[in-house]
Amino acid sequence: MGVSCKKHMLKFDPRTELLFLVLANVVAFTQHSLWVEITWVVLLLLLIIACGCTKAAGRLAFAFGLCLFLQYYVFPNGPKILASSFTILVSYARKVFPCLIVGTLILQKTSVRELMAALRRCHIPQGLIIPLSVTIRYFPALKEEVGYIRDAMKLRDIHGIQKMECLLVPVMISATTTAEELSAAAVTRGIENPVHKTSMVEMKFGVQDFLCLAVGVVFCFISVTAG
Repeated sequence: MGVSCKKHMLKFDPRTELLFLVLANVVAFTQHSLWVEITWVVLLLLLIIACGCTKAAGRLAFAFGLCLFLQYYVFPNGPKILASSFTILVSYARKVFPCLIVGTLILQKTSVRELMAALRRCHIPQGLIIPLSVTIRYFPALKEEVGYIRDAMKLRDIHGIQKMECLLVPVMISATTTAEELSAAAVTRGIENPVHKTSMVEMKFGVQDFLCLAVGVVFCFISVTAG
């Protein structure tokens, strides 16, 4: 049943996701209409729900709704110092939401191998691909280490201020060693080799890819022309 559900989820070519991230940035920072912004965010949320990112879509929808509630109901009716202090912050947070939604889709549904293959197909310089591949692998590895540290603290029944100390010190040491290990692993796998890389990842644009990009282009046009 789980396999059947996965088959019915949308799956995009990694190149489509990267191009859609660019389109999301263009729409986010060129539109000046509230209805365009809300429609664009709702469509992106429906898109990642169709791809299987239901929990992330729920969290992002709640955060976006909270930003709208603060900016259009709380700040106009609250103290002026509250509005002057946080209006700009909330406005820029709203601008970033489309990029966050597409970025969530890429991180959750695209493997590092597929992403690297897509970047090479797009002729991105190797000097950018190498640090990006190490960075993408870095944060999940560090998150895993933090989980191990928390499990160890639970076993030793550590609480209070001592818990903060026992978390921060190992995390800082682990952050350094993880970066060195990932860099060494990337070099060992020949990531610095300048020759043309081959990949077993099959990439092919489907109907859903063209429809997705067409919707993105239409919204780019609307965001530029709508006042």
